[in-house]
Amino acid sequence: MEIYAIIKDGAVINTIEYAEQPSNPPPSFEEGVIAVLANGAGVGYTYTNNIFTAPQPFPSWTLVDNKWVAPQAKPEDGMYIWNESTLSWVKLS
Repeated sequence: MEIYAIIKDGAVINTIEYAEQPSNPPPSFEEGVIAVLANGAGVGYTYTNNIFTAPQPFPSWTLVDNKWVAPQAKPEDGMYIWNESTLSWVKLS
């Protein structure tokens, strides 16, 4: 069983599981919709130049080498969450 991303206008609009078997013909889609192996992508991702990009997690984050990066590095000690209003990492107790 493979997971496919259903893409329209560069956006993943759905994912489906599909097993290519004689009794299971490939699904058909409306004009302009394609299906490609999802490779971990989900609804809300974009698909450009054969690359899936996750949705931007926060407005302040930038895309670097297809990964979203916070304005400052996450500390390595402990567990943190991002606080967009202060543009900083907050340590969880």
